[in-house]
Parts: sequence; C-alpha cells; structure tokens
Amino acid sequence: MAKHLAAAGIGVALAALCVFAWPARAAIQLEPGEWQDTETGTENDQPAKTDVTTDCMTAQDAKDPVKALTKLKDTAGQQCKTMNVHESGNTLSFDMECGDAKTMLIAVSMTMTFLNPRHYTGVVKSNVTFAGKKMTTDKQIDSKWLSATCKKKP
Repeated sequence: MAKHLAAAGIGVALAALCVFAWPARAAIQLEPGEWQDTETGTENDQPAKTDVTTDCMTAQDAKDPVKALTKLKDTAGQQCKTMNVHESGNTLSFDMECGDAKTMLIAVSMTMTFLNPRHYTGVVKSNVTFAGKKMTTDKQIDSKWLSATCKKKP
C-alpha cells in the first residue's frame, strides 16, 4: 500500500511506507505473501499509465496496521500537521498533510476496503507541491494475493 502513496507522487519523503499491510483489526486478516497491485487513474488531471507491480507482505506487517502508521509518523517527524487513521469494519482511511508550502508540501488521502483476506481495493488522492510546482494524483488500487511465498525479499 505504501507504494501506492509513492506512485501518487509522494516521492522520497514517504519511501518508508513500503511495508504497509492493513487488515482491519477485528474484521479482516490479510494473507502474508506475494501481492499484485494494479493502479489506474490520473496524474495532473491526465490519464496515467496503468501500473502493475508485486510486493511482499510479511506476517508481521499483516498484524497491526496502526503500528505501521505510527512508524510513518516517527519517520515524517514533526513537520506533519495532520496524520489520521480511521478503521470502520472492513475499511481503513488514512489522511496526512506534511511539510510547508514554501519548500515541500504533501497531502494524501487514502481509503482501503478489504474484500476478503486475499483482495482489497482502494483510492489514493494526493497533492504535492515542490519547488513551486504542484502535482496531483487520483488513483484507484486493486490488490490481489498471489502466493504464500515471495519472489523477492520483504
């Protein structure tokens, strides 16, 4: 899921999110292993190229989504004005705003819906301002579990 943020134009500042795995604590348990993510949508109001990638979710990552987000908060430092996580049934929402409009400002809103232990969908919207240039993204995500073993190390 973290790579969805990076693909949404977040850049290096959020590279630490590469190990997101968000089961809703009581309702959903995701399968650890190899996952395929398909992203579609827009960048700066123009159609973006469909991006299909694979990623490895460890068993530890699948246990506690709030803990993973706490790590992000520690990584982002005190520059974040907003960082919220909301769980409701099989849905997890995340929003944050970090930085300063004069240097680099990142605003992200993400909602993930967990359909079953091997499939989730979501929407990621971002606005990034860097060196006076603004980039916006609006991406849809479809993630599916492929296997219990990962081709690459987590």
